[in-house]
Amino acid sequence: MPSDRLRALAGQLFTVLCAVMFGLAVGAIWMLPSMFYGRALPLLALPAGWVLGVVVRRWLRASGLYGAVVAAIATLVACVYTACLVSAAMIAASMGMGFGDALSDAGAHMLLELAWLGVGAQELAWYAAGALLSAFVAWPLRRRAPSSR
Repeated sequence: MPSDRLRALAGQLFTVLCAVMFGLAVGAIWMLPSMFYGRALPLLALPAGWVLGVVVRRWLRASGLYGAVVAAIATLVACVYTACLVSAAMIAASMGMGFGDALSDAGAHMLLELAWLGVGAQELAWYAAGALLSAFVAWPLRRRAPSSR
């Protein structure tokens, strides 16, 4: 029935929205140790990916390939968001302004461009590894049937 398809589509879109919001939250938490050390920490993409994979599998109940793709997208959102926040913090530190002022003055486009300039091949590899780990964790494990002995 069309209403069932529409309900399923709405549920899937809500799942994607929730996963992206969780990705933003994980990115904000990821920013804290990055600010403590004064540089981006791409190695933290692995625990971020693991957390987001668990969230997608257990809380959002997205399964199969769909769940794995949603978890990987959420992890990549966390990576981009963290890179943008680190760029904003570096602008704030170099210009002598507050973090909120740097965010509002720079704007999303400039922060994305600065984040892209600061990402090298090694960081991209860590981000891809985090996305793959999150997809792997979100993939449902098949349970073995109990053997009849």
